[in-house]
Amino acid sequence: MRHLMRITWMDNGTSKDILERTGLPSMEYLIIRKNLRWTGHLMRMSPDRLPKQVLYSQLSSGHRKRGRPRLRFKDSIKRNLTLRDIKTDSLSQQRDTWRATVK
Repeated sequence: MRHLMRITWMDNGTSKDILERTGLPSMEYLIIRKNLRWTGHLMRMSPDRLPKQVLYSQLSSGHRKRGRPRLRFKDSIKRNLTLRDIKTDSLSQQRDTWRATVK
């Protein structure tokens, strides 16, 4: 973006300032939106489908390493839903409503 807008590093502009100038959303926003759309798709799946089983499954044995556990996909979805204040009860079953809410 800096190159396209002809902004050099000496102009003292942060990446956030450049995104605001262009009016484009950040990559993080786009990734979160994509993940939430996929989550709605998973929630509408029948319970016998493998992706839904993997999302809601837990390990029966094993142990984790010491320290902070790695962030799972399930945990990032929960965090993104709470940040946007989205309730998933019946909302995910209605595709059009889910997509409008996630946008």
